[in-house]
Amino acid sequence: MSGEITFTKGHGTENDFVLVADPDGAWKPDADLVAAICDRRAGLGGDGLIRAVRTAADPDAAALAGQAEWFMDYRNSDGSIAEMCGNGVRVFAEFLSRNGYLTVEDGAWFPVATRAGLKRLRREPDGSWTADLGRWSLTGGAQALADGSDALVQVHGLDGVARPALSVDLGNPHTVVALPHAAELDAADLTRAPEVQPVPPHGTNVELVVPVDAIDVDGDGTSDIGDIAMRVHERGSGETRSCGTGACAAALATRAWAGEGAPGVWRVRVPGGRLVVTVGAGSSLSEGTVWLSGPAQLVATGTFTLPA
Repeated sequence: MSGEITFTKGHGTENDFVLVADPDGAWKPDADLVAAICDRRAGLGGDGLIRAVRTAADPDAAALAGQAEWFMDYRNSDGSIAEMCGNGVRVFAEFLSRNGYLTVEDGAWFPVATRAGLKRLRREPDGSWTADLGRWSLTGGAQALADGSDALVQVHGLDGVARPALSVDLGNPHTVVALPHAAELDAADLTRAPEVQPVPPHGTNVELVVPVDAIDVDGDGTSDIGDIAMRVHERGSGETRSCGTGACAAALATRAWAGEGAPGVWRVRVPGGRLVVTVGAGSSLSEGTVWLSGPAQLVATGTFTLPA
């Protein structure tokens, strides 16, 4: 394929994306083309590509056409198709709003279609975005909660011992590994994919998490806000500076390990910045709803010559 596309580059806590408006669904990039665009040396560079298409114009989203006008078609940097992206959906919302595809009022929710179903977005007064990511669950259910794990993960750069991990389903798959201290978090080699057993059938994002602090806001002796640090190896992209659904998975797994009385709000420190995860009212330790809040920035717009 040759020609030019108009693109916007954006990021959420340095998880970066190439965004292309394709309202009528006329542009059909294959995996090789997506990988070429996302290449950091020969292309524009990005952790993924987001195509903005009206739901009625894309067969992957047409069933949601009556519920949301826009579909976020998300591809990983290797060209593989992904269900959802928590940072990407906030950047997608900023892109739609900034380019006049949607009229958005602060504090008002609007729906976006994804391959993981409908997600709701709200712009906050400070310009950040909150995404209602909907339902989540521990993949292994009550048994995984009781055991504290349902997988083993070997992380390169550590001691070679497989670590217990907890699988979390946020519409896309996650496997969360708790590390005892920040030195191990720093030492992990995420240039290579961690080895997960049993092997997830559709791959998985792997999050490494270390508790940092707990904050007692109202002085009653209980922790109201959890504080954790995270690194992530994303399926189809490698290590990224941040992962929105991964931040949620890390917070939810840490909350499950902490048990009853754990905070419902979590600050997640990623290499690219800070995110806030809020567990929905009525959620148990093994399933419920979750919100993700954080910045979304558009940094460049231009044209890109597609490779022949």
